[in-house]
Amino acid sequence: MTFRVTLEKTLDTDITVWGADPVDGSIRSGVSGRTLAELFEEVEAVKHFVLDVPEDVPVSVEYVYEIPGVPRELFASYQEERAHLRRMAVEVATRLRQAGVTEDDSAMLLGLPGSRSGHLQRS
Repeated sequence: MTFRVTLEKTLDTDITVWGADPVDGSIRSGVSGRTLAELFEEVEAVKHFVLDVPEDVPVSVEYVYEIPGVPRELFASYQEERAHLRRMAVEVATRLRQAGVTEDDSAMLLGLPGSRSGHLQRS
């Protein structure tokens, strides 16, 4: 399912919040949150209701961002590039591990800070 995400000003308090409206659901009213993390929690809480499916049915969510001053194509291109880099990192980390390179040395080779080297174990 797809949600359109925007930045909005509330009418009553004039606070800027994130809003998410379902694009392909039977219900058109959306949810909001002060932060993206809060917004994503709200979407998770309503996605089954919006689609009118049982809670045990897997529902993946795609977000389409409409942020003023940020062209949709630019943001989509950035997301595609990040996904490509993630796939490349998984492949490189796997091959380094197979070659016997330690996790710490792999992190150094990939330019990852020490705190992120744990990501290599999950790759």
